[in-house]
Amino acid sequence: MRDIIIGILLAAGASACFNLATVVQAGETRKVKTQGAASLGLLRQLARRKRWLAGVGVQALAIPLQLAALTVAPLAVVQAADATGLIVLLIAGQKMLGEKVGWHEVASVAAIFLGVVGVALSGPEHSPENSGTAALLLVLAPFALLAVAPYVLRRRMASVVMVLAAGTGFALTAFLMKIVADSLIANAWIALLLWGALAVLFAVLGLSSEQFALQVRAVARVAPIIFVIELALPIALGSIVGGESLPSDPAMAALLIASLLVTVAGTFALMRSGPVNAVLEADKAAEARAAD
Repeated sequence: MRDIIIGILLAAGASACFNLATVVQAGETRKVKTQGAASLGLLRQLARRKRWLAGVGVQALAIPLQLAALTVAPLAVVQAADATGLIVLLIAGQKMLGEKVGWHEVASVAAIFLGVVGVALSGPEHSPENSGTAALLLVLAPFALLAVAPYVLRRRMASVVMVLAAGTGFALTAFLMKIVADSLIANAWIALLLWGALAVLFAVLGLSSEQFALQVRAVARVAPIIFVIELALPIALGSIVGGESLPSDPAMAALLIASLLVTVAGTFALMRSGPVNAVLEADKAAEARAAD
């Protein structure tokens, strides 16, 4: 249990960094020229903006924390704990913008914490093993195709496709971080570099797809969907090829699944709440007031 608690704290720290970066970067995407077909050109434009780059720097701080969490705690626990970082956005909405935190937000946060506690108590075992390269590539291939499709087809895609591609790209990155952690524990340095490079690739593709979607869709129709995919898909992959199966006790397995569903529900609700959306849409609102 000590390792699980440490893993939760490390994952919460990593998620806090990711969400703090979101606060820093909020609104930057809409300040650059809208892209036609999906390409990495949008990221090149954003990379010229100091505030967006500062957010990337904050995100980089999360990587060692996430890796450390995955070396001591099960993937399901780490993924669930990642949802706690959303409280950064909630606090920012209250303190920076004066948004009221009501029963909806309190219930959402409570659901997230109850879900994380339930996942921890269900007793999932941490395993530094996986199903091997061939099985990993076979299972990950369909999801990889979805993540890269907008860039291979080189034509304008429906915004919902970009949202799904972004969520899938981030989810693959989160799962591959577990494989990188496995390689680190095993001192398999070549595998670590190869899987790490693949994780970076999907992170870049996910980020590009997310920024593209944010140019044409409201944050409330982008961020919650991406976050839920990013939270849930790695856990499913972990049970299939990640070496982390469900608890053998049916009651504990049921507790794990129920707790994950509660965490996902709390996450989705909080991401759609007024204070969180106010932070993500802050620059857009400021521009509207200036225009008036």
